[in-house]
Amino acid sequence: MIESIVLENLSIGTSLPINISNREYVLDSADFGTIQSSRNTYKYINQVGVYVTGTTLESRTINIIGWVVADSQADMTRRKNFLNRFVNPLQQLRLHYEEYQIDGLPTKTISYGTDISTNNEVLCKFMISLFCPDPLFHTENGTNVLIADWLPKFHFPLIIPKDKGIIMGLRSPASIATPLNNDGSMPCGFVVTFEASGTVKNPYILNILTQEKIRLVETMEAGETLRVSTVPNNKTVKKISDGVETNAFNLLDLSSTFFSLPVGETYIRYGAEEGVVNLSVEVYYDTGYLEVQK
Repeated sequence: MIESIVLENLSIGTSLPINISNREYVLDSADFGTIQSSRNTYKYINQVGVYVTGTTLESRTINIIGWVVADSQADMTRRKNFLNRFVNPLQQLRLHYEEYQIDGLPTKTISYGTDISTNNEVLCKFMISLFCPDPLFHTENGTNVLIADWLPKFHFPLIIPKDKGIIMGLRSPASIATPLNNDGSMPCGFVVTFEASGTVKNPYILNILTQEKIRLVETMEAGETLRVSTVPNNKTVKKISDGVETNAFNLLDLSSTFFSLPVGETYIRYGAEEGVVNLSVEVYYDTGYLEVQK
């Protein structure tokens, strides 16, 4: 049973908590719906059954039913006015549930009860319906994995042994990252960020299993950043230097592949033709889930 959700209007920057203990907007029910699938098939003459050549997932519709609770007609009018402005089919809403979120557009304006028992000065039933073109739920903050960096060794109290010195920092020796774990329902794209603390030539990351690679043909200087996104519908290559971001698709090696992280564990190796010791690499990915209701 869903007991609490929060809706966020991304255009006007306001939020609407709806839960079973709220004294203004009380949650009656939240139906996250289901995802329908479509299959492409073909068959030969006299064949029994069909061959499935592909499966696609359709959009999702979410329906939320709640009650506006007020102490007076003035309170009811004020709270309804907020809902009237908040639910706009031209403005995207984000639904937050537990540690997950999903974006959608209202299919229509706010819908209220139509008789005295469901629409009066102290109680008013309402319904919000969302069309979610991306039917997957995603985690609130995604996952960041730092796969190449310096490990700090400098700390207080500081004791420097006589004639021996002290290690201030230690370069991580592993060129294979801790596995990137996609525990969701679908493969997901990711964003990899290369940051140089000195001269780095032609940085890359490599999928150990498939040998797919993202390689950039560029000599980076200290303070420069290269960022590659393999997220579907947002595949980009950017260079950031002196705080200025520019399109850097021309730096992408022609043998590179915008690969995704499959469900399960993926081992990534990083490297560079020269200056790998000056390279920091970070991977960000946003896992997608078909269903999340608890």
